[in-house]
Amino acid sequence: MTETIKKKRWLYIPIIIISFILGIIYLTKVADYLTLPFLSTLLIIVTFLEVYPGRNYFSKTNLIKIISALLLVALALWYQVTVFIIG
Repeated sequence: MTETIKKKRWLYIPIIIISFILGIIYLTKVADYLTLPFLSTLLIIVTFLEVYPGRNYFSKTNLIKIISALLLVALALWYQVTVFIIG
């Protein structure tokens, strides 16, 4: 993914930034309870796109990326349950 973005960064980077900002503004203004699932899904997609081209899923750096993404998703899920469902 990094190489693809470097080759066509004039197209991808502005689209990514604009859609991310508009998505965050929409989710925080309209549907606050959907912000964390949206960001978690985005994190999983970006992590997959970063790890997939190398096809070496069990290297040390890829395992660190995958585990840290899963840890952040678990923390977001815990926060989501605690604040919006229980609280």
